[in-house]
Amino acid sequence: MAPTYRDATINSVEATATVSGSTGGGRDENGNPYYFPNVPVSIGYWFDNEGVPSSNWDTFFKAQLWINGAFVAKKEELAGSGPQTYTFFAHKFPEPGTYKVEVRGKNTKALEVTIKNPPVQEKKAAQ
Repeated sequence: MAPTYRDATINSVEATATVSGSTGGGRDENGNPYYFPNVPVSIGYWFDNEGVPSSNWDTFFKAQLWINGAFVAKKEELAGSGPQTYTFFAHKFPEPGTYKVEVRGKNTKALEVTIKNPPVQEKKAAQ
């Protein structure tokens, strides 16, 4: 039997830093998260399993990552156990700015991701 591919019903989307041992960003004075340029950011999303059991190896759910209206990547995932499955895209944003990030399937869930340059570390003069 050939696999089938369904557009995923996206339940939610989030961004988190994926740098091991580092935050890869921080929070501004209002508590909003930001990330650094050229550091991987996980664009995580939950999708509805639509009653497909995790033992079904023939049904894949498709999702696409779009940034500022441009297609970036696609994923095809099997259903996990439970009513939803979590997975993510990893993306490096090249420059500071605010980006509109969308995960598209049967529907679209979006968020804004802010990229800021890391703080400049002051070097101590040699004594």
